[in-house]
Amino acid sequence: MKIILILVLFNLQSGSEVITAEFDDIEACANAAVRTFQGVDSEVETKALVPLEGTTIIDGTMIAYGADGNPVGMYSCSPSKTGRPNEFNPY
Repeated sequence: MKIILILVLFNLQSGSEVITAEFDDIEACANAAVRTFQGVDSEVETKALVPLEGTTIIDGTMIAYGADGNPVGMYSCSPSKTGRPNEFNPY
């Protein structure tokens, strides 16, 4: 099963940047996300995103915080659903 990384780098000056990539396992995906954020702030810390009451998020969504405590981005590593049978494509 492939794991899809969806990563957003927050940039107030030029707008947020979205990055996607595919990995063979969740650990490799998460490590790549952390390395990406370390390019912005070497002392990045990630924490699970806690959704507001009544909202939903992608399972496993993480927020990355810089050394100053401000968020620098967010990411999620999720199993790819492409190629799997579903009600619209049973094959």
